[in-house]
Amino acid sequence: GINAEYGGCGPGTSTQQIIGHADKIIGVDISETQVEVANKTLQHPSLSFVQGSCEKLPVADCSVDVITAVQAAHYFDLPAFFKEVDRVLKPGGIVGLVSIKLPTCVDSTTMNEATSCITNIINQYGLPDKVKHIEENYKNLVIPYPTRKDYMVDISTSWSLNDFLDMNMTFSPVNNMIKSLGLSVEEGYVHLTELLKEAGMTEEDMKSVYTWSQLCALVTASKA
Repeated sequence: GINAEYGGCGPGTSTQQIIGHADKIIGVDISETQVEVANKTLQHPSLSFVQGSCEKLPVADCSVDVITAVQAAHYFDLPAFFKEVDRVLKPGGIVGLVSIKLPTCVDSTTMNEATSCITNIINQYGLPDKVKHIEENYKNLVIPYPTRKDYMVDISTSWSLNDFLDMNMTFSPVNNMIKSLGLSVEEGYVHLTELLKEAGMTEEDMKSVYTWSQLCALVTASKA
């Protein structure tokens, strides 16, 4: 069977997409809070979440077929991470790293104010040397395997603004803002909602469903 490991899983938003494609899925995140949320909200026989470092993965040697990380690899200590990849990935195993650009709302100019609001938070509370990798679509992220392949994928999804909020609550700069303000996660969600309302969102905007276009950079490589 196929074993998959998901690094920097956060609350499991993307990890759940692997269900049905692997016999065993382990989500790993440095944040105990994020792992608690994932274990409470996502339950499946093949799925588990553990608190740990992606530079010291809590799995056995040569035991994993696929390692993925969505919107997380730019925060890793990459030399240490790939040392762990070498340890746990089976021969012929695949590592896939995904970088996601903030989505654009196709059918509402007003909704794009939400993206502008999040962009301002990222610029203020993000780490410039990390955020630059997203802007560069991971092109300068060094992967020490010769089989590297880069893909650009444009994904169209239907989301309410509340769904958009849920996604952005997993972003490190947003959580940095919440911590700097001394807020709990719940209070941070309310604060982010208020910021969006100040940017022009209404209650009706928050509940309505819109079409969002999201550009993803996917980098894959196989271990010899």
